[in-house]
Amino acid sequence: MLFALAPAFAKADTYSNQMVTMNLDDLWVLVAAALVFFMQAGFKVLETGLVKKQHRAGIGAKNLLDWVAGSIAFFVVGFGIMFGSSDSAWFGFDFFAGNNIDTGKEYIFFLFQLAFTGTALTIVSGAMSGRTGVIPYFIASMMTAMVIYPVFGYWSWGNLLIEDNTPWLAGLGFMDFAGSTVVHSTGAWIAVVGIYMVGPRIGRYDALGKLQKMPASDYSYSILGVMILWLGWWGFNGGSTLAFNEDVVKIILNTNLAGAAAAFTAFFYAVFFQDKQDVIEKLAGGSLTGLVAITACCNVVSPISAILIGAIAGIIHNLFYVYLSENLKLDDPVGAIAVHGIGGIFGTLAVALFGEADLLVHDRWLQLGIQVVGIITCFGFTTVISLGMFILIKKTIGLRVSPLEEMKGAFVGQIADEMNDEVDENRKVTQVAVQISARGYNMYSIEEYLKIEQDKRSELVRHDKVKYMDQVGNIMSPLIAVRQLGQQLENEKHQIEEERDKLIEEQKQTTKNISHASKLQSALLGSIDTFQNLFEESMIYFKPKIKVSGDFYWFKKIGTYKIVLCCNSTGSGVSGGFLSILGMSMINEIFSSNKVLYPEKVLDIIDRKFVKTLRAKSLGQQLMDKLDMSIIVIDELKQELHFAGANSNLYIGNDGALKEFLGNNCSIGRKDMSNDSIFKRESIKYKTGDIVYLFTNGYYDQKNLIGEPITKEVLLDILKTNMDKSFVNQQRILKEDFDNWSTGAEQTDDVLIMGFKLR
Repeated sequence: MLFALAPAFAKADTYSNQMVTMNLDDLWVLVAAALVFFMQAGFKVLETGLVKKQHRAGIGAKNLLDWVAGSIAFFVVGFGIMFGSSDSAWFGFDFFAGNNIDTGKEYIFFLFQLAFTGTALTIVSGAMSGRTGVIPYFIASMMTAMVIYPVFGYWSWGNLLIEDNTPWLAGLGFMDFAGSTVVHSTGAWIAVVGIYMVGPRIGRYDALGKLQKMPASDYSYSILGVMILWLGWWGFNGGSTLAFNEDVVKIILNTNLAGAAAAFTAFFYAVFFQDKQDVIEKLAGGSLTGLVAITACCNVVSPISAILIGAIAGIIHNLFYVYLSENLKLDDPVGAIAVHGIGGIFGTLAVALFGEADLLVHDRWLQLGIQVVGIITCFGFTTVISLGMFILIKKTIGLRVSPLEEMKGAFVGQIADEMNDEVDENRKVTQVAVQISARGYNMYSIEEYLKIEQDKRSELVRHDKVKYMDQVGNIMSPLIAVRQLGQQLENEKHQIEEERDKLIEEQKQTTKNISHASKLQSALLGSIDTFQNLFEESMIYFKPKIKVSGDFYWFKKIGTYKIVLCCNSTGSGVSGGFLSILGMSMINEIFSSNKVLYPEKVLDIIDRKFVKTLRAKSLGQQLMDKLDMSIIVIDELKQELHFAGANSNLYIGNDGALKEFLGNNCSIGRKDMSNDSIFKRESIKYKTGDIVYLFTNGYYDQKNLIGEPITKEVLLDILKTNMDKSFVNQQRILKEDFDNWSTGAEQTDDVLIMGFKLR
């Protein structure tokens, strides 16, 4: 009998244990959801401590509206899109308005995810605080909870509730355990667009764009907020296991260590490397950045790695805290972008960089690539949709409260306008608030306001929808402000006229300089007739792009030697003309004594002189413009040709074939100033009647109307096909082909082709 009863007792015990386990799992997730919800209080306390005293009540109320908007919108639409059953890789199609949510487990899961949604919304609230209207912000919160957050959430987490779902980003192996990107970066990127669209708070930047200090109302509140958020993060990360098991303890430990390490490095980095500026803000924000960073990877890293992640996150926060506000001019009163946006990116990358290899979906480098894909996707999708949303709100009802409401910190309702006319004469208009609707204003700089059509501006003024302000936000008398704007328009008109006259004068001077440089260049270039005296059968096809050419040729007979040089300057216009004149002057100086040098020696001398001259003159394009040059020295007695090229080649034709001789792959004007010779000589025996071709890149780089170049191969084919013809005919064919190809298109570069027959 005892043996018969044993299995029954065993079965009952097993069932009882399963029920206890199930209830503990559910209870833990529900407690974690409560902790995450309690983070709303943490955000409220943090943000109200960091903003101006006048804005504390408003931001607290907006945090409450976050939860109101998120609860309704996420229940009615968002949860179904993010976790509903679906055959699509893009979004779910079930659970709308609670439909088909039947079990306690599903309701608990909904509550946990709802708390996450509230976190994403609150990030936007803090970043845009102090100047955003209630109704515009409420609309943005509803859209975020219904569409933006759920759609990207489905891509990453859409199979958490229904395993048969196939969200595309999760299918790739994207890992974001508790939402460094899904929750935090999503909220941050919406906030970035919102900050950009609504503009900075009045007085945050002066007329020169310099950041102005806006003191926080109560730092003790901010630190209390950090501590509440820190506690809530235990549920945020620990509850993401969706079960109560031994992993929970390690996840919470990692979370705590990362936050502590980040607070440590952020504090001491601010003290020792940032002149103790905004130390409390950086201590608070740094610790939160560490908590954000560990959120994605707390389940796959060791405690030591968690400390490293937090330590790096704290420094990253401090750097971006300064960069975003001072360089990008993003007015973020609570530092949300540096914490949630940058911290979210780093945390998502840390999955692959610090995660234990056997816990990753892919090998480390592939995992890193997929993490980057997830980060870019989140940024691209979120900013594009947010931009459309905020543009629509801005054009229809406006984003901002009135200037006086902003200064007084009103939450809703109008406040009678107040002006201090006594000091209007001593102040200048720097910004204009325009009422778009009964619910909102938009802020414009003077330049932006004056770009509005005059009829539209007149209509706005006539209906009393314009408020003029100085740089600290004091509302000015319309009469005085309009007089100042009129004077500014008059000054701008005179300035435009002066700039026009200056440009005309500069154009005349440039034309004069070009004409002078052209005459000087022509004097230095040898005439084509003289070249034909040197080589009876020859041609020089020379077609500068403008009057002054960057390409040039040079030739001379010294005793029994004939020297020919073909050069291309990589500069253009006057700059190229200067370089060509400089090059010709150096060559004339080298051969002024009528002493013949081997070509590689000539290139070495020119190279050193060229670099030294440019350095001495400190030109703007110093060492960026170079010369590509070919030099040949012909010894007709020995029928031998010596060639050296600086990034330029030589072509010799005979018996219907065209042979290429390569120069060095290095231009004149190298940065290396060593004494080592870098140019090499090629000595070539030739036969009477062989034809030499030298050319620059201008001919074969010429483009037609659809942007196609002639190509070097085509030029060589033309030369090879027609080398048996006279040089007069060769030049005619080259010119016709060039003109036909470039008809209707602008000449892209100087053209220089030299050809001659050897004796």
